[in-house]
Amino acid sequence: MKLANKCILALAAGVALVGCSPSESTKLVAKAVIPKEDFQEKPKDFAVFNPKVDILFVIDNSGSMAEAQNNLSRNALEFADAISKVSILDYHIGIVTTDMDDCSTDCGKLQGYPAYVENSTPDLVNILSRKFIVGTNGSASEEMFGPVLAALSPALEMGVNRNFYRQDAFLAVIFITDAKDQSNYTPQDLLTQLVAKKGDPNKVLGYGVIRTVAQQDICTSMEDVDDKLEGFLGTVVNGDKMQQNILSLCAPDYGVKLAEFARDIVRRTSGSVKLSRIPNVKTIKVSYGTQVIPNSATNGWVYQPSTNSILLAEGIEWNYQGPNVGLTIDFETIDVSNK
Repeated sequence: MKLANKCILALAAGVALVGCSPSESTKLVAKAVIPKEDFQEKPKDFAVFNPKVDILFVIDNSGSMAEAQNNLSRNALEFADAISKVSILDYHIGIVTTDMDDCSTDCGKLQGYPAYVENSTPDLVNILSRKFIVGTNGSASEEMFGPVLAALSPALEMGVNRNFYRQDAFLAVIFITDAKDQSNYTPQDLLTQLVAKKGDPNKVLGYGVIRTVAQQDICTSMEDVDDKLEGFLGTVVNGDKMQQNILSLCAPDYGVKLAEFARDIVRRTSGSVKLSRIPNVKTIKVSYGTQVIPNSATNGWVYQPSTNSILLAEGIEWNYQGPNVGLTIDFETIDVSNK
């Protein structure tokens, strides 16, 4: 056998030596032997967060509500600014009145044009300000609970109120009235039906700018009040013993304070992201379009192990990235089955 015309291949310790004829250049090719277990990729996961909320104002349009509506209208900017602070929040805002006397046409119908406003509505503040003035020619038999259920009924949901209600969104109801509810529904009736519709009690929020029983003697209005509204607002998930979801209609600055409701809605709908798998915290990366959100308790995010959630700080300065851009969370997962 003539070695000059043949190549000799030798394998030793994971290195391939290739020797050829003197006329060919000698090549040394090293091949690392990688243990199989080190070659496996680490499992990765990601979450896209697109929070949504449908906000339904129920505004009393009886004869005593002119000043209250003007107060609300003057402060539309404060509410709109607060609800728009988090760019990722996709919101709808609609308005119904407490007049349920003639249900052949308007009962539960969203008031004004357009039927509802959203974060992409041009001139949103001025439109919302006008829509808050619903007039004072409504029935003196004010109903607060009936209009909510009518607005969300299948007939109106698929008809004049089309596209306002979204099944995958939170639902926040805000009552503005100086009177008692005169519908045939109890607070528990309303809560039960709303929870059944949403399928999750945590997705039903309630707020009220009302006269409470304790205030009925200090408000200028002569309307009677009872505890039905307070009863409902005390049973929704966001209600508590301090009744922080209630403002006094008697207070001249309630319109400004209404922004507190908007901030609470933002916090409850957009403040945390539940992860489906356990992350390696050191690998978490949170971004909003091209904006990188830092790991910070004051102006970024933190991980909460007890709920396996990402908590978003109120101090985040959101750089609007355009419509339909959600928050993206990338991370490597921990395989708890091998623990």
